[in-house]
Amino acid sequence: MKKYGIERQTMTVALIPILILAVLLETSFILARIADLDQALKDRASLIARQLASSSEYAAFSGNRVLLRQQAEVALAQQDVTAVFILDAEGQVMASANGVTDLQIIPPDWKAGQILREDSRSLAVYHPIVTTQLSLDDTEIASTSNMGSSLGGVFLVLGKHRLNSEKVRMVLMNLILTALVLLLAVLVAMRVARKITLPIMGMRTAVRDLGEGRLSTRIGEMQVLELNELAQGINEMASQLQEERNHLKQRIEDATTALRSQKEQAEKANFDKTRFLAAASHDLRQPMHALGLFMGELQNRLETPEQRKIVEKVEESVTAMSGLLDSLLDISKLDAGVIVPQVQEIEISTLLRRLTEAYGPLAKGKSIELRIHTSNSRVRSDPILLERILMNLLGNAIRYTQEHGCVLLACRKRGDRLRFEVRDNGPGIPLAEQENIFREFVQLENTARDRSKGLGLGLPIVQRSAKLLNHPLYLCSSPGRGSIFALDVPRVPDLKDLLAQGSATSPNPAVDSEGSFTGRHVLVVDDDELVRNGTAGLIEAWGCRVSMAASLAEAERQFEQSPFELVICDFRLPDGNGVELAERVYMQSKQKPAFILVSGDTSPEVLKLVADKGMHLLHKPVRPAKLRAMMAFVLKAK
Repeated sequence: MKKYGIERQTMTVALIPILILAVLLETSFILARIADLDQALKDRASLIARQLASSSEYAAFSGNRVLLRQQAEVALAQQDVTAVFILDAEGQVMASANGVTDLQIIPPDWKAGQILREDSRSLAVYHPIVTTQLSLDDTEIASTSNMGSSLGGVFLVLGKHRLNSEKVRMVLMNLILTALVLLLAVLVAMRVARKITLPIMGMRTAVRDLGEGRLSTRIGEMQVLELNELAQGINEMASQLQEERNHLKQRIEDATTALRSQKEQAEKANFDKTRFLAAASHDLRQPMHALGLFMGELQNRLETPEQRKIVEKVEESVTAMSGLLDSLLDISKLDAGVIVPQVQEIEISTLLRRLTEAYGPLAKGKSIELRIHTSNSRVRSDPILLERILMNLLGNAIRYTQEHGCVLLACRKRGDRLRFEVRDNGPGIPLAEQENIFREFVQLENTARDRSKGLGLGLPIVQRSAKLLNHPLYLCSSPGRGSIFALDVPRVPDLKDLLAQGSATSPNPAVDSEGSFTGRHVLVVDDDELVRNGTAGLIEAWGCRVSMAASLAEAERQFEQSPFELVICDFRLPDGNGVELAERVYMQSKQKPAFILVSGDTSPEVLKLVADKGMHLLHKPVRPAKLRAMMAFVLKAK
């Protein structure tokens, strides 16, 4: 339902009664005036006919047609009279004033002043001519005349042209007056409405300002009593809100100051801790290194098994202390934020092979079955941090799994991610303790602090590293049923799988059944002439029509000459890069070609830029089979 403002509604309420009253009064006045004009015309017509009949009595009695014609012409000279006919007793024309003599016979018994015919253009009346009889008994004329026999009649026609013009003029004049009255009423209503609406609009603006936080806004004095009371109430409310905000602002400032002080203290403590750990690590590693050298020298001088056994225990203590120092240093680096991930594409098969070689003997020594399912997928992560996470998870699983148990490391595709799962059939973790195990030095099954079961820093390092890499970490465990640690890592799409899936679902007109690209128009853009010519020669052998360009500007000129279905472009060009070329082509060309970018730069900035633009990137050197698969994929997608 459409809503209207107060001003319009006020004007509507004020004008509708005035408009109705004006229409009713105007209509009644016009109708009454028209009726008066019609009646006046009829009365005048009857009067002229009666006068003409009276003056024509003698001429009609004597048959003097010349005199009758003169009488008719005198009557014709009257205003609005268009025709005059004088008839004899039998209804024949004795004289006429407009030259027309062919009229219908008028009945002789019509009454005086009776209207014979009336339409929108004329009015016709008939008046009989009768003899007047005088009383012969008296010497004076009798006071009353006796009507004698009929001598004939007068047929008079009056035109309504002047009357109709008068009616139109009267209606127009009344309409103009009515419009002026309504205009004056509109002006008065607008003035009255604005006296109400302008203060309300001012209050609306003030309330909006208060809602936007400008609590110093106030509303001035108003002429309307009720609106003035409302404005004063709003001003009082604004004053209270301003006081409350100032009070709250002061409390927030005090709390912020206290929080800032505590934060500075915590940061200082964390910095001191990091500095202490770094200094301790450096200062303790020197004597630890010397101690190891001395232990090696001591091994050569031992003579009895008991002495060798004591030295082995000392070596175990030195190894445990070195591991503790390394873990503490890793924790301090992660907390200080000095570790910057170097994200790149990683071959999972190579990573899993190293994990198998590293933890296979350890699992075999505890009679634990270690199963690692390999994969040919590629992921995007920091190789060192990712390997450290998986090493900690595998080490914990083997450490806490009983003899003859089983530990599994599996890789599963989950959409655009690859999930690493480390499963074991160890003692499991209660639900209430699953948050605590990621705290430093927390070991549920090592209350005696047995160094052979670790130091309690592996899972904190895993959690901090996963958070730093933005890899979601999941835990699913229950007592007596083992544990599952899962890590989701972004996966590099497998183009061959996507191509096989696309060709199985729908035929592709861009590539025929044998995988050729016959007739496809391709533009190769590269500033290296050898690379440019080599790429062009390769795809020409596949049936493509190839054009070449050495720069961004030259590629744009190529597009001005003819459209292309595919562009194979080096990322870095002398006057720009491949992403800029794609953006310019998409803005200027109606036909959007597919783009394949080729680059030898594996920096995170380049990878992020290409990924944000949703484009496809191949890293040099590119094998022909991989380039062919990528061409088929992008043409199919296009």
